[in-house]
Amino acid sequence: MAAFRPLPALVLVGGLVLVLMTALHVWNSPARRLERLQQEVAQKGGRVFQTTLNGEELAFLLQDCKLYKLEVTRRSLRRELVLKPDFYPLAFCFEQSIERKGDTLEVYLLMQALGAGGGNQGGGTYRSTDGRQWQ
Repeated sequence: MAAFRPLPALVLVGGLVLVLMTALHVWNSPARRLERLQQEVAQKGGRVFQTTLNGEELAFLLQDCKLYKLEVTRRSLRRELVLKPDFYPLAFCFEQSIERKGDTLEVYLLMQALGAGGGNQGGGTYRSTDGRQWQ
């Protein structure tokens, strides 16, 4: 009968722990978090948009005519509402888009009222050069 040797067992356990930690690190990376969020919101008409403004990398979520600035770390994904049209009862998000034009981020939101002859009830084109202040 062979004698128990603790060193190879410890190396094996240490290797398994290292592999698990690496897998968790990759699974919870900010890029992977954004990718999972994009898959989740795409089914509902949302979009995750990443860009660089004034040398700062930014991420946004555009969903239901609301724009959220995303703060992504390995431990969390925070949403901060930065832009939305005024409230109007019985209106829905009819159209939305986000794109980079030069040094400016441009967001288009269009709310439309329900019912016959429902017209535009809110939104418009908004522009920002830093992702915080909108015109």
